[in-house]
Amino acid sequence: MARRRTDNHAEDVEMDMTPMLDVVFILLIFFIVTAVFVKEPGVDVDKPFWIPDLVATKPSIMVGVSDESVVWINKNPIAMSAVKAELTKMKAENPKAEGVIRGDKKANIGVVLDVQDMFVAVGIPVEISVEN
Repeated sequence: MARRRTDNHAEDVEMDMTPMLDVVFILLIFFIVTAVFVKEPGVDVDKPFWIPDLVATKPSIMVGVSDESVVWINKNPIAMSAVKAELTKMKAENPKAEGVIRGDKKANIGVVLDVQDMFVAVGIPVEISVEN
């Protein structure tokens, strides 16, 4: 029996990139989802849920009302009687100042509205921050 020689040409060997791309995209999604998000400065409050209509601009005056209805301005506790004077001083320093009130959902709503009224009386545009 005669042996026949066949030409075995090596096939072009290619590496399949699909599984590697799948892993890369899964890692990308993982890192995006687990990224640390920037927290707002100020007092930590448990904000009520709300779907915002517009994205707020960065405020220059941050007022927090804690669950015990203690008022904080830019991380400093302040007496309710001194809030209007402090807002007037801040308005004089920055006439284009804008404010945000971060009220805890357990805070007395009357205190939050009193602070809002003080902003309006001084002439500072104000928004109430809620969780979305």
